[in-house]
Amino acid sequence: MRTAILLIGAFALAACGSDPAPSEPDVTESPIPVEPDGGIGDGAGPPPEEALANRIPTRFHGAWDYVGGTCDLASDLRMEVSGSEILFYESVGIVTATEAEGDAVIVDLAMEGEGETWQQRTRLMIEGEGNDERLLTSDGDQPRVVDEYPSKRCPPQQ
Repeated sequence: MRTAILLIGAFALAACGSDPAPSEPDVTESPIPVEPDGGIGDGAGPPPEEALANRIPTRFHGAWDYVGGTCDLASDLRMEVSGSEILFYESVGIVTATEAEGDAVIVDLAMEGEGETWQQRTRLMIEGEGNDERLLTSDGDQPRVVDEYPSKRCPPQQ
């Protein structure tokens, strides 16, 4: 009997020294920080240069038509530029590579239209600002030449 009382006392003392339920760690939620380059704070940084290599820069994006054109969808000199393609009147060019050339960019396009496919290198350059902004295009395999058909930026379609 004496041994039973000693064992009960020992268990009681042991129980007093231990915490019956471990406490939860103090977790305070904080927002994910935004990095200076626009990242979400995970330390990953900006996308690698290779990921951006096959994209037309944003400044060229939008619909463009010859300065004397109407910007109508049926205009045969109208083109729509996005990061990954250029849509022309009766053809489409998928960007396969880009190369910076000062303020210009040379775009390699895998072209398809009217049942044909071909490769094309096109130089894109913007001159002017506001209403005087013009997109100039030329053969990317040749030295720069004056664009005889400069394009104006078209207003967004309604």
